[in-house]
Amino acid sequence: MRGYGLIHWIDLSTRSVRSEPVPDELAWNFIGGKGLGAKILYDFTDERTDPIGPDNLLIFSIGPFTGTAVPYSGKGAFTFKSPLTGIMGESIIGGTIGAAARWTGTTALVIKGKAEKPVYIAVSEDGVEIKDADHLWGLDIYRTEDEIKKEHKRCSVAAIGPAGENLVKFAAIGNERWRQAGRAGGGAVMGSKRVKAIVMEYEKQKWDAFDRDAVIKYSAEEIIPKAKEALKSYFERGTPAMVEIANDWGFFPSYYWSRGSLEGWEGISWDSIKREVFVHPRACFGCPTPCGRYCRVRDGRYEGSEVELDYETIYAIGGLNAITDVKAVVWLNDQADRLGMDTITLGNVFGFAIEAYKRGKIDPGFKLDYGDPESLYELAEMIARREGVGDILAEGVAHASRKLGLEDIAVHVKGLEPAGYDPRILKSMILSYGVSSRGACHLRMMGYFLDIRGIGGDRNAVNEEKTVALAEWEEKCVLWDSLLACKFSRTVMEPEQMAKYYTLITGRQTTPGDLRRAARRIINLVRMYNVRHGIRRKDDKLPKRLLKETLQGKEEGRITEEEQERFLSLYYRIRGWDEEGVPRPETLREYGLS
Repeated sequence: MRGYGLIHWIDLSTRSVRSEPVPDELAWNFIGGKGLGAKILYDFTDERTDPIGPDNLLIFSIGPFTGTAVPYSGKGAFTFKSPLTGIMGESIIGGTIGAAARWTGTTALVIKGKAEKPVYIAVSEDGVEIKDADHLWGLDIYRTEDEIKKEHKRCSVAAIGPAGENLVKFAAIGNERWRQAGRAGGGAVMGSKRVKAIVMEYEKQKWDAFDRDAVIKYSAEEIIPKAKEALKSYFERGTPAMVEIANDWGFFPSYYWSRGSLEGWEGISWDSIKREVFVHPRACFGCPTPCGRYCRVRDGRYEGSEVELDYETIYAIGGLNAITDVKAVVWLNDQADRLGMDTITLGNVFGFAIEAYKRGKIDPGFKLDYGDPESLYELAEMIARREGVGDILAEGVAHASRKLGLEDIAVHVKGLEPAGYDPRILKSMILSYGVSSRGACHLRMMGYFLDIRGIGGDRNAVNEEKTVALAEWEEKCVLWDSLLACKFSRTVMEPEQMAKYYTLITGRQTTPGDLRRAARRIINLVRMYNVRHGIRRKDDKLPKRLLKETLQGKEEGRITEEEQERFLSLYYRIRGWDEEGVPRPETLREYGLS
């Protein structure tokens, strides 16, 4: 099929590279991006694989849409066994690295082994080179990109910072400074292999398709005009607009998951951002409605700090830690991006650390308290360098809570800390966090979006209609992550549009049903990978704190055990899994996985 390039198999231990085209049936059955990465990880790692050992794989893959004229097609996917959770880890990255891979003729990199000394991997149309990176080791992500771009003039760089080098379990991989593959610790896997960066060096922005002109015409005449209208609010305010909605509805996690709104939230809202730090919108490649808010602190204590600010960082750094100064949030966000740490997990670790400090469980050598960005800045440095208590906190909330005897207050699912939507108010997040393949993820099912929009019933619905809606959205999320297209295309990129694009790009006649079947195949494959690692119904449940404590805010929010169990039973039945969440043999046969 058209639209696919090469898979480069790289063994760092032997410094060998083997390149081959993506087989047609592999492409058809698993699409690309997340699906392709999941299939390769499933085939070549298992429960015996050490996440930070040489046998783990770091897979970077794109989809047939990536780097083309399909709007919102600038993303790529990292897949690996997660050092944070011990199960499948995958993280989608924006910016330009995915598109640049397409322009080199690359569909996937599969990296195994461990280099004897720091290296970076340079990919071009001429092939793959493993190059010395001694001069880059120790640099932050911004400086690493700057240095590499002196050597490779027309390129995109995905790099790790000190956190990845020091194997912080939630280390991120950064691209174009402010775009990250943040979740689940891909940066630690990259650091364990002594890979400082991946460089995609291209001559031209060229891409192939079965009917290239038709792809361009369909985008220009049908999709982009609809997107500009449907996603107008993202262009105007970006994701920080959610701060006001979350506090108004009462699902804005604050004071480490004890409250649903934050007094003084206006100081970190879009209005304050626009007035205090906003410079201009920024977009990933191929985006007609940029959601990125490039912000810079122009004066005061935090002058010079610059980031692309989004809602999840505002919630995690700001809300969970009661910081209401947007300039301080930018400062801490800038530090995290330079050091290379996932801001969602980092903000949760900060909140957990404050609670641990108040209980006398840790002593970093200075006071930790809500509303104090200065102490958190110092704590972040300790975490990235694994110094003092930072060594414990670098393992993430789940491990640190076991070490400190604080499991009852730890908020995570399967070892991954949640995003900024409290399930005690948005009930769809019970299932979204619970059954997500990588832990407490908001983007694998997007229950918050359904609850806010009233899809499948109101936000308190826990019934079959809502579960069916969530399962359908999970399938669409898998398609976006595999084809690859940004999830902000959700109002204009339904399976019908995806199928038309797939046909035009690959030349293989494709229906929405074909894509949904592929999505279900990928969902079952990923579940079987996690089942192989011991995941069952017990692991698909929310933490004790969210189940036992009533959320304080504009209204009291609570979850019952019955609601959680009902959601799981309904979902398992819809998916064709047994009551423990294990795909039944007939389900696996249906999707060719037995």
